[in-house]
Amino acid sequence: MLGVVEVLPQHTGIAAQSDLARLSLKRSNGCIVRLISSKPKVCIIGGGFAGLNAAQQLKSGDYDVTVVDPEPYVEWLPNVHEIISGIKNGEELRLDRRRIVQRLGHRFEQTCATDLNAAAVTLANGKIVSFDACIVSTGGVANYFGVEGVSAHAIGMKSVDDCQRIAKKLRMGSLGHKTTRVAVVGGGIEGVEALGEALRAYRYKPQFEFYMVDNHQKVLSGCAGNLDSQVKSHVRNFSVDFQLGSRVSEVHKEGITLDNGKVVHSDVTIWSGGVAPSSLLYNAQLADGPDQWGEVNYAFQSRHYDNVFVVGDAAKTPKPLSKQAFHAIDMGRFAGQNVARYLSGRRLKKFEASFKPQVVTFGDMDTFMVFDGFSVSSSVLGAAKEAVYTLGLLQLSPPDNPKDFMRSVDLLQKSLRKVYIPAVNPLNLVSKLPKAKFFRR
Repeated sequence: MLGVVEVLPQHTGIAAQSDLARLSLKRSNGCIVRLISSKPKVCIIGGGFAGLNAAQQLKSGDYDVTVVDPEPYVEWLPNVHEIISGIKNGEELRLDRRRIVQRLGHRFEQTCATDLNAAAVTLANGKIVSFDACIVSTGGVANYFGVEGVSAHAIGMKSVDDCQRIAKKLRMGSLGHKTTRVAVVGGGIEGVEALGEALRAYRYKPQFEFYMVDNHQKVLSGCAGNLDSQVKSHVRNFSVDFQLGSRVSEVHKEGITLDNGKVVHSDVTIWSGGVAPSSLLYNAQLADGPDQWGEVNYAFQSRHYDNVFVVGDAAKTPKPLSKQAFHAIDMGRFAGQNVARYLSGRRLKKFEASFKPQVVTFGDMDTFMVFDGFSVSSSVLGAAKEAVYTLGLLQLSPPDNPKDFMRSVDLLQKSLRKVYIPAVNPLNLVSKLPKAKFFRR
């Protein structure tokens, strides 16, 4: 229960918390109104996979939770590349973030966090959210690596909107006979999946030419096994050129200039160059530099504030973890549980990452299941990634009314029609299973 205890001048600092009452702050007529709450206050900055899974661990009857995120939707980004080919239109990858948070009994603030200290978060809308514990799960932003022209002339892959823009440009290119040159910058997982979807839809269109650019000598260089040769074997009969071993020095309207002086002409440039930390981490002194992630211990506790936990892509863990959705989900759940332990005075637990193979799709031509030390290749494995997608959406927002139930049924029907049935069709299985391959590191 909340009640006003006193009104302070706006310049007054935050009072020390007592064991009997926790304090929250609210601006009112130029003053700060101090309120009493009988429940510990938790602020979660970032409503993505990590943040929402953390929120699920904190019951509204026991905690006063505020989730802060500037975007109205949570997007299932592991499948966002499928928008490029039209397998998904994008809307089925979105869930209403406010509705998810409110169904958990928590408060949602659709805005950015601009600053943070050990007691409160300052929001872009002028509000101050005080807390007893805070979870920072800001994820990352597109990393341009200081390359000139990227923001003006390339399209990233960090959102549904990004991939819908790419899909629209490719559709426009398919309507005429003029050559449309598509360049994908980045030969990692994101870039290979983008190229695969573009090829799924347009590899038989003679007006399309495709390029992949990366500073490494091989694509998927971070994955076990020589998947580079497997990817290239699939495209040898199509117009695909690999420019590997050189860095991008500039992106311009006509294409890409490499550090060796070569120019790759491009009408559509897709940037999949990785992620950089949110500026909040450095501004809030959770990171030691503007290009560094928030350093934490094995409990995800910040090295700078005992009551602040950093998870997901934003965290620099003692044992490095790849910045993947399945790690963010596990980290969020664990952080939510550790916050509950912290607020009750119990000993924090140490996070032990559970290994999960990563599924990387290359359009409809192949799917790689990447393990620690080896990889398996088979186009039939694409159904596994679709299963993670459908089950993941249901876990984040389980249907609780007829409209939600029908939406879930519709998603399942689309998955059955476009992915599951083609993958397990007996005729397809007979032709595809012999092509399955095993790759060692």
